[in-house]
Amino acid sequence: MDILNKTPKKNKDIAYRIIDREAIVLSLNDEEKVNIFNETATRIWELIDGKNKVKDIAQKLTKEYQIDYLEAESEVKRLLEEMCFKKLITLN
Repeated sequence: MDILNKTPKKNKDIAYRIIDREAIVLSLNDEEKVNIFNETATRIWELIDGKNKVKDIAQKLTKEYQIDYLEAESEVKRLLEEMCFKKLITLN
C-alpha cells in the first residue's frame, strides 16, 4: 500500500503523554494496551497532527536527523503501518 500521500490522524480513543522524549500511548479501547515509543518514534508521533502527510513527516525527519530521505521514508512507513495495525492512528 502506497501511503506517502495519506495523512495520519491519531485515534480519538487513545491517551498519551510525552516524558523525557518518550511517548507513552494508552489505547482506551477494550484491550487497554500501553505503547512506549523511543525518541524517533515519539518525534513521528508528534508530527501526526492531521495536517502532515506521510511524505511530509519523512522530509522533516530527513532534515532534523540528517538522514537519507529513503531511509526516513522507509522507517516512517513501517512505523505508521504498525501504529495503524494497533489502531493508534488512521491513514486517510
